[in-house]
Amino acid sequence: MRTLDTTRFQDADKYASYLKTTAGRLRCELAWKNLRGFLPVGGSRLRVLDLGGGTGFVSVRLARMEFQVVLLDSSEEMLGIARKEAEASGVAARIAFCHADAGQLRELFEAESFDIVICHNLLEYVADPGAIVRSVACVLRKNAVVSVLVRNRAGEVLKAAIKSDDWGLAKANLAAETVVDSLFGKPVRVFDPADILDMLAPAGLAVVAEYGVRVFSDYLDSENLDGEAHRQLLELESILGSRGQFAAIARYMQMIARRSSASTDEETGR
Repeated sequence: MRTLDTTRFQDADKYASYLKTTAGRLRCELAWKNLRGFLPVGGSRLRVLDLGGGTGFVSVRLARMEFQVVLLDSSEEMLGIARKEAEASGVAARIAFCHADAGQLRELFEAESFDIVICHNLLEYVADPGAIVRSVACVLRKNAVVSVLVRNRAGEVLKAAIKSDDWGLAKANLAAETVVDSLFGKPVRVFDPADILDMLAPAGLAVVAEYGVRVFSDYLDSENLDGEAHRQLLELESILGSRGQFAAIARYMQMIARRSSASTDEETGR
């Protein structure tokens, strides 16, 4: 499977600006809200890997909760923004900024190094998503938590059908390996839920919760929402994203999994 072009992330300012839009904020806030309920207690004693953590939205929030965080990203520009955010929040001392590729996990970290791994919007861009998932399982401690967030094929089909005059594109997206990223205009991989489950289970990662992220807000004129309207939108999106019939058509899907205490070295590829 070919590697997708990741040079887009050198334009870190453009990406950071997107995260301040309603769509960008919802993606981050909803995924964070879904994750919060699965975070273990005792943050100061626990280590987190934010894999492909970009501008540091999740890392900063985890550091505020006193987790010890490693933010790994292949973009120096993204890490620069993340450092500034961490310094402004007074938590830079609890975040280690690692400029590296996700494929280097086993070279960089010993087995069972982390209590939590965040893998949000990374698998869309790597050469071998399954290999990354196996490496994640390897660096997770037993009973540890991993959160995976990826683009949902069904959401891309629905978006093309509703917002594009090209209904043939919507039909093509039913089976396409990639779609065009509207922010950078470049290919990005999409997944069905079965694709993620087929990667997690062989790695000894058992799914404990599934969510949809951004079920309906992409089809609204929502950029000028005030604080209360945004709060209500976030609340309804959160409710719908937790219900399977709505989550199935969301733009993104999020799976929370645990590494089984019975996982074997063979399963994780060690």
